[in-house]
Amino acid sequence: MNQQAYEKMGSFRQKVIRLVYVEKKSIYETAIACGCSAEKVKRVMKKWKALSRHEVVTLPPTEE
Repeated sequence: MNQQAYEKMGSFRQKVIRLVYVEKKSIYETAIACGCSAEKVKRVMKKWKALSRHEVVTLPPTEE
């Protein structure tokens, strides 16, 4: 999990990400647990994927 991108998100989005990616809950189980719609969970997942991809691309190279 990309910790920097995770910390940038609000508490609701962090809860959704934790339920979907860490606890391996389905979209519908996550929606019920968070009290929102499945569409909102899908939007959060889409934003997470975009942020994660962006963070990986923009990380500076490590010097060893």
